[in-house]
Amino acid sequence: MKFYVRTDVGRVRPINEDFYYVPAAGERFCAVADGMGGHNAGEVASALAVKTFAWEMHRCAVANGPALRRAVESANAAVLAESRRVQAYSGMGTTFTALSEAGGNVHIAHVGDSRAYLIRNGAIMRLTIDHTLVEEMVLQGLITPREAKYHPKRNYITRALGTGSHVEIDLVQIELAPGDVFFLCTDGLSNHVEERGILEIARRPDSWEDKVSAVVDAALADGGSDNITAMFAVYEEGTRK
Repeated sequence: MKFYVRTDVGRVRPINEDFYYVPAAGERFCAVADGMGGHNAGEVASALAVKTFAWEMHRCAVANGPALRRAVESANAAVLAESRRVQAYSGMGTTFTALSEAGGNVHIAHVGDSRAYLIRNGAIMRLTIDHTLVEEMVLQGLITPREAKYHPKRNYITRALGTGSHVEIDLVQIELAPGDVFFLCTDGLSNHVEERGILEIARRPDSWEDKVSAVVDAALADGGSDNITAMFAVYEEGTRK
């Protein structure tokens, strides 16, 4: 797989509390995280979670689902320990969405409201469920997806790394097919660019570097109200390494 990423502070926030990881040569995993907390603690939480995750994945022999789960659990423990050690970081946390590839399958681990999508055969499908109050309300039929987009509690996250000693991690497994494209992003992207917009940009005859820049530019053009991180993971036969 080949990876293309861009992050931007956006038009409102003073610092970028998003963090990401793209694989080095021979690695088969990546991640995006969106930190939260005062006194720059969100920036600390997302960076610590991603770095701990990567360190744990470096140690595993196969980047499969169980390895992914263990690495995210370690990231949760690291963020929680730091929040307890440093008073200024108390209560910090981070969303976390990671991808790994092993044995012809892609594994997704997910906590929070960053997202993972699959683009296949000219269509886009969301692979993750937002761990937010409004998403729960939508699933219960209490509000519509459009109402959720503008709900006053739309940013209330119900699950994040670093907020408790145990974290429930959603795991998804997808069998790879030639031409598959995975898209990971923080909510600073998904709040401004709808699925059809992501798909339209992904289908352009441009380079993937241009496409990832275009999708971030679209979020900025719509207001850029949060930090923005976008990542395309493109699978082609013969490019698993």
